[in-house]
Amino acid sequence: MAIRIDRNKNLLAYMGKNRKLVRVLTMTESGAIVQYELVDEPGKVYMPLIVKGKNVERFEILGEQLTLL
Repeated sequence: MAIRIDRNKNLLAYMGKNRKLVRVLTMTESGAIVQYELVDEPGKVYMPLIVKGKNVERFEILGEQLTLL
């Protein structure tokens, strides 16, 4: 089951060896990232490879950043 992250919560993470900053859009209950977008390319949604319930690429969750508009 996938859990959709609210757009106002901005769950941020670093991805891969280059540590690209991404915004997590959807996660599984076990913590694998299902969908994300690059912070500097909003709107382009990517889906990483998941094997046995875990992401193949390395993700490091930073936490939430609240959007103030």
